[in-house]
Amino acid sequence: MPDSPIADRLTAWQAAGVIDADTTARIEAFEAARPPAERSSSRITVSEVIAYIGTVVLLVGVAFLYGTEYKNLGIGGRLVLIAVVVAAGMAAGELVQRVGSTAASRRARAAGWSVAAVGVATWFAQAFADFNILTQRPQYDYVGASPDTSGSVMLACIIGAAFAAVLLWRSGAGILAFVTAALAYTVAAALDGYVHQDYLGWGGEVTWLVPAVILAALAETITHGPDRRWAREILRFLAIVPPVITALGFSFSPEDTSLELFGGFLALGAFGLALVRGSAGYAIAGGVALFIVINVVGFRHFSNTLGFPVVLIISGIALFAIAGGLVGVLRRFRPRA
Repeated sequence: MPDSPIADRLTAWQAAGVIDADTTARIEAFEAARPPAERSSSRITVSEVIAYIGTVVLLVGVAFLYGTEYKNLGIGGRLVLIAVVVAAGMAAGELVQRVGSTAASRRARAAGWSVAAVGVATWFAQAFADFNILTQRPQYDYVGASPDTSGSVMLACIIGAAFAAVLLWRSGAGILAFVTAALAYTVAAALDGYVHQDYLGWGGEVTWLVPAVILAALAETITHGPDRRWAREILRFLAIVPPVITALGFSFSPEDTSLELFGGFLALGAFGLALVRGSAGYAIAGGVALFIVINVVGFRHFSNTLGFPVVLIISGIALFAIAGGLVGVLRRFRPRA
């Protein structure tokens, strides 16, 4: 350990009077007694890379077979194929965790479980669509048009998101936080399609606010603890940015700017939440969302009067200001359970 970063920090701490020589010796003895695999558990291992490659190859093979042989597989074949992916993801996750409880094995388990969570949503979506559960007449009236399966996708993603949330509660992994959020927002998008909420202003935005509130609640409940900080901050970030983007997207009327103002309110509110909760996720989300709002509003309302280059200059200045503000704000944050 003499040449390790820990040894350098211990020397600096001892020189600054933060710790004494006895404490330094005890820490050095403790670190030296730890197994090498445990000390390097934060590094990506060869076996972990192989596991990821295997996952990608499996998914590509299944997707290719699913796409090219969709009709030939039939209902039973399609469901069995997707079920194999779910089982493989769950089994791989448990297997790598049993081999060794290291950071690498935990990451590999989270990757396997993420595949399984998406697979669960896909399996139910396929089953509901095949058995015409919550399907509707085709949106476009032409010969051979497929039925509208947005209701099937909505219900399937509700199940998938709940399943992913349970796995997130068990593992606290950041990738599962992302998968949970992705499935939750897919529910919102499918609901908009199911009730035909295309570009209907607040009616469409509300459907995106519900999963955002759920994600924020999950961040405060099932992701407590320093080892779950990444998952917590990912949930907080994703509770802000997508609703801001959809607010701007649904605000199609130049006469009604309430959704644009609401998007700006969400962006500024994220900074308030960042200060209250000591959250880098909220702070970064606020910065990203505010930059998006400034750009969209600027190009939408002022590009004709100020000119395209002027709006670009203002957007660039805003980006620098937001980046500088984030640097100052993030220094104040401390991890919270």
